[in-house]
Amino acid sequence: MKMDKINLYEFIGIMIGDGCLLDYPKHNIYGIEITGNATEEVDFYKKIEEFIKSNFDVNVRVHVRKDKTGQSLKLICYSKILANFLKKQGIKRNKTYSTQIPSHLLEWKYSKYVIKGIFETDGCIYFSKSKKIAYPTYPRLEICTASLQLATQIIKILNTNGFTARSYINKNTITIYMSGENMLNKWSTEIGWSGLKNQTKYDLWKSLGYYIPKISLPERLKLLGVGGKVANIDLISR
Repeated sequence: MKMDKINLYEFIGIMIGDGCLLDYPKHNIYGIEITGNATEEVDFYKKIEEFIKSNFDVNVRVHVRKDKTGQSLKLICYSKILANFLKKQGIKRNKTYSTQIPSHLLEWKYSKYVIKGIFETDGCIYFSKSKKIAYPTYPRLEICTASLQLATQIIKILNTNGFTARSYINKNTITIYMSGENMLNKWSTEIGWSGLKNQTKYDLWKSLGYYIPKISLPERLKLLGVGGKVANIDLISR
């Protein structure tokens, strides 16, 4: 099981997806916060931590936060240098409805990594059932955002580079989606994965030809052997 390292452009995508820029001059507070899933994304957050430390030489804290809905991961880094760098790259403090990929990163050799970071934070792989097999087989990639401009950018970039991306709007959320085996394999080959959350879903589906619903990351890892091959699968009734 081989996953990619995080680079600068993916880090910018992560900030666009789940990041919060801390830029409060009056209180002398600068830095970033990123929030994720405490069950599925621990390995991914370690990669983010390593990237920040190695490229900006600053302290990073990752901890589990408990709230009413359960547990979440929070990465916090206080650094004026990092905050100013991200501002120069086009990252804004208040971005929910207006975030977008910076214009200097729209070229595919950069934007594919930015989109990868957005997907790793705000995206997911889903599988739906076919008539012939009881377990889900048909894959679908989704990215959710509240920014119409970002959704428009992502769809245009993906469709220009051989993907078939569409979208629909539900209340204030825009969902970008790509359906089918060809799209999922193309994504894996040309964009790839940085976290175990999505990599293990893909590997399990690829190995079995179907997916097991509601299966946790530890369970997926247990079922997957070295190199993504399935090890002694007993179908789990869910």
